[in-house]
Amino acid sequence: MRATPRTPRPVARTAALLAASALLLGACGDGDGDADATTGTGGDPAPRLEVTDAWARTSPRTADAGAVYLRIANDGDADDALVGVEVDPAVAARAELHETVNVEDGGDGGQDGGMDDGGTPGDAGHGGGMGGGMMEMRPVDRIVVPAGGEVVLEPGGLHVMLLDLAAPLEAGSGVELTLEFEESGEQVVTADVRDEAP
Repeated sequence: MRATPRTPRPVARTAALLAASALLLGACGDGDGDADATTGTGGDPAPRLEVTDAWARTSPRTADAGAVYLRIANDGDADDALVGVEVDPAVAARAELHETVNVEDGGDGGQDGGMDDGGTPGDAGHGGGMGGGMMEMRPVDRIVVPAGGEVVLEPGGLHVMLLDLAAPLEAGSGVELTLEFEESGEQVVTADVRDEAP
């Protein structure tokens, strides 16, 4: 008679131990998941980026290029960098990261066009006549977004260049861009096309 009552006790203990183990493992798993969400590779804090104020300047019918400007804020504890940009081929053949530099010798640096003093895009969609010298557009590989800071892409500075436009950029329309960040991955933004800066 004693053998019958003893059989359930080990089964009950085993079940209780398995349940306790499952709870402990579940708790550990939740903690690891939270850590992964707030850290990058190697345990470094991940950047937290916000892209705002995206806009593109209208382009004349003769222009084959355009420019997009925006603001990127990094609320994280680690630097990040904008390393690439893509645009729908229905808008432009390609998009590149560019910077504007002053050419001291007054040459145009091989540009096909630029901006007059009033900021009207020429064939290149940007450039020209600022501060009495000629401005040249040059591609850049990356744009650093510092931890706890921001970077502004604006006329006369860093910007996204749209090359070989499929059609002129008209006010009231929008341009969708896919921004590629070194640490944060891809982010899709829409730039409002405007006659002037917001």
